[in-house]
Amino acid sequence: KYKAFGLSESDPIPAHLLGNMWAQSWENLYQDVAPYPSIDEINVTPQMQAQNYDAVRMHKLAEEFYTSLGLNPLPKTFWNNSMLVRPADGRDVVCHASAWDLEATSPLNAQMGIHDLRIKMCTKVNQEDLFVIHHEQGHLFYDSYYAEHPYLFRGGANDGFHEAIGDTIRLSVTPPAHLKVIG
Repeated sequence: KYKAFGLSESDPIPAHLLGNMWAQSWENLYQDVAPYPSIDEINVTPQMQAQNYDAVRMHKLAEEFYTSLGLNPLPKTFWNNSMLVRPADGRDVVCHASAWDLEATSPLNAQMGIHDLRIKMCTKVNQEDLFVIHHEQGHLFYDSYYAEHPYLFRGGANDGFHEAIGDTIRLSVTPPAHLKVIG
């Protein structure tokens, strides 16, 4: 199937064929590797919409997942300063989800003991964004537990480590049994 791209069966799969530019997702190949192709995929989007989920509720649900593991809740600055939905004032913003540790970039915040963790995301009420929120909050919870360390030791040894944490959490959230428990 991929011979049109100049690949043989023994060649490594180029990242751009997997589904996104970071090679985190194999969604473009899923139809070729689905374990049970005759069984429909689970999609909780209709149920979330029927239960009137909104961006804040989705982010609270993700936070509850982390606090259920014994981690501290997100700081008030997260809830006061994050951009969880597209601004209604028409500003042009980049909606690609990202997590920010602004304490790390502000010596004043660090001196005052302010944990300023934020997410920038134009959240939509759907399953994919629910999983993205869990991934992005994974970065923040990682950051929060390294906040007391010197700046040099706050980041992972490799950016891929942060991504692996987020993706591991995503895998913990996606099983049907968990989705049923959370409603």
